[in-house]
Amino acid sequence: MKKIHLIELVQDFLAGGDAPAEIKGRYHPEIIANHLALAYNKIVFDTWLEAKQYSDYSTLDGWAKNHTLSIASNAVALPYPPVQLPNAMGILQVSAGSDLNNTFAYRETNANSVFNALDVGSVSTKPTFYLEVNPGAGINSHVLQLGLVPNGVTTVKVKMIVPFDEVDDFATITIPAGKEDILIGYVIELMMKKLPEDNINDNKVNQR
Repeated sequence: MKKIHLIELVQDFLAGGDAPAEIKGRYHPEIIANHLALAYNKIVFDTWLEAKQYSDYSTLDGWAKNHTLSIASNAVALPYPPVQLPNAMGILQVSAGSDLNNTFAYRETNANSVFNALDVGSVSTKPTFYLEVNPGAGINSHVLQLGLVPNGVTTVKVKMIVPFDEVDDFATITIPAGKEDILIGYVIELMMKKLPEDNINDNKVNQR
């Protein structure tokens, strides 16, 4: 389903007879999109939990996009923040250039001191990465720090889950079977916690 159609679907639901009285009415698409972004993250997290249970993360691929990015000083600036999941699982794969068989292993940030203290050659020579977050750093807010980059490799292919805000309005959003109603349910739940925009405006007028 395209992102714009998903927003329209929620709009139609809110305008219909099935919508709770407290939130019934037409909301601005931007407000719906903001709530959908939160609900989307919840669905992604729930799917990750299920994938972890069965050690099958292929169900996350439908939300992912590949980016070929240049390496500079053993670091790669990401085009946008990945969806936040434990162990940086918003980044599904980092591979050397176009060689999908030569992948980088995830390494926790706090493991750097441990690795530095070990003797050279006493640990795996497999390439590694960890996610460095720099709030307020603009395009460098989320950077992959790479270790043991193979000789001659100047780019990496990064497969990462695209946040809802970064999905084009006319791009298709993959929703696992059976999750569509759950997604709308999450949106309704979020909106129930907030008064409709019209009511907020009316209250301000009445208070004058």
